[in-house]
Amino acid sequence: MEKDRAKNKSSYRTLPLVLRKHNLRRIRFHDLRHSCACLLLANGISLKEIQAWLEHSHYSTTANIYVHLDYSSKISSAQVISNILQIPIMQKAPEFPREEPQELVHC
Repeated sequence: MEKDRAKNKSSYRTLPLVLRKHNLRRIRFHDLRHSCACLLLANGISLKEIQAWLEHSHYSTTANIYVHLDYSSKISSAQVISNILQIPIMQKAPEFPREEPQELVHC
């Protein structure tokens, strides 16, 4: 546990140095974590896996913060409900062509 805390403190101290060295704008470490989680979710990684990556103690913490970003699952859920109720879908979700290599989706 103490090693993890020391590693985290080191990351917090190192980030500004790396940003300065590469002429990048200032960003908080927390914002970087959030961006990472958004990118993982947008690229198909489950909330459970993101919870483990972020080391959240409870799944609900991760879900409460990031579940609103999962647009594609909302569309899929709506289509399933529509099919069950046999309601024609008025507007289909936009489909984006996949290219190789697949680009990351940004939040």
